[in-house]
Amino acid sequence: MDTFIRLRDGYCTEPGCLTSAWRGDLDYVDEYDHACPHRGGQTTEVGLNAKCRPGHLLKTFGDWVDDQWRDGDGRVVTEYITPEGLVLPGEAETQEDLFPGLRRIRFTAPAQAPPPRTGSTIERSTRVNTRVTNKHARRRAERARNRKRVTDAGPPPF
Repeated sequence: MDTFIRLRDGYCTEPGCLTSAWRGDLDYVDEYDHACPHRGGQTTEVGLNAKCRPGHLLKTFGDWVDDQWRDGDGRVVTEYITPEGLVLPGEAETQEDLFPGLRRIRFTAPAQAPPPRTGSTIERSTRVNTRVTNKHARRRAERARNRKRVTDAGPPPF
């Protein structure tokens, strides 16, 4: 999957960045939810993208949010939301435009481990929500608002 993501993206997915995908990091678009794994962060071809190291660190430790999905034509669409709420569209094209066969490649999710048994000896945090959990919840809500905005607006007029 690593090779596929780097081939598909070609370059860093941040708008305007020309760093090769082969020199950058792979980043999860949705953070993995350990409490409820079906809510997001699965390792899928749409759940990962290539980012340069500064862009990866900015998203991980800053308040930038990115969202990525496949549109009705099967193209990968990426958008970025700045801390101020400005929505920036991702790159207009990916390597899928040069190699359309990449759109047909799909990966199946690996088998999930069973949930831990109740009464286990694993110590749990006494906090209701950690800062990371709150940050991930805020990002999920931002992505949901973004997708609702995109679906309500319909296709762009050309």
